[in-house]
Amino acid sequence: MKGVIYACLGGAFLTLQGAANAAIGESIGTWQAAALTQGTGFIAALMLVWFLGDKSWRNLKHVKPAYRLGGGLAAFILFSNITAYHQNGAALTVSAVLIAQITATLIMEKIGWFGSVSLSLRPSQWVGVGLMVIGILCLT
Repeated sequence: MKGVIYACLGGAFLTLQGAANAAIGESIGTWQAAALTQGTGFIAALMLVWFLGDKSWRNLKHVKPAYRLGGGLAAFILFSNITAYHQNGAALTVSAVLIAQITATLIMEKIGWFGSVSLSLRPSQWVGVGLMVIGILCLT
């Protein structure tokens, strides 16, 4: 249950951040907004690590080098979302992002990327994604 609560909080914060990023992007530019967002996020996370006294940085050497670069994807995520907010508005952007995340996750689990257990996906799961896409088309 705790995981569901965190997922809901994350979704709400992601929506708020997307709206804020779009407003920042209109003022200073999209890439600048991405840099500002990542910079403030880095500082906030670093302060929380320090405040909580988390010493797990020592385990960084056990993380695969390619995974260490995952944060770099955030620049492109932010750019894409800010641009989509400007062109599509909040509801359509969040809906499209959600469907893209679900689809990518299903594919990742089907293939077994990043150490996830390879799952056998049922046709009904793909039909569900298709219904969500139809829902997005209804929003446009």
